[in-house]
Amino acid sequence: MFPYTIDDAIESPKRACVEVTIEFPAGKRWLFFITPDQLASAGDYAEATGVRVHLGEKHMIIVSELTPAVIDTVLRQLAADGELEDRTIAYDGEADA
Repeated sequence: MFPYTIDDAIESPKRACVEVTIEFPAGKRWLFFITPDQLASAGDYAEATGVRVHLGEKHMIIVSELTPAVIDTVLRQLAADGELEDRTIAYDGEADA
């Protein structure tokens, strides 16, 4: 597993969104974790509706509860499955979920 940092504070495990930066040998990459409760209050509205739209980004990981232990477990599982790099995007200095 490559070194990583959780870039945001987790204020509420059930309602949170945090970015994680991972130090790959070829450079930094990032992804973000978000809970369904937080997702319900984020995103753009579909035109002329009150319905929020999320386009399922590959670097978006949805978990029912967000803690450092959950983040670590998911990252390790993605690494073990060979999916970690594919689930991240290149870090350009300004990760923004």
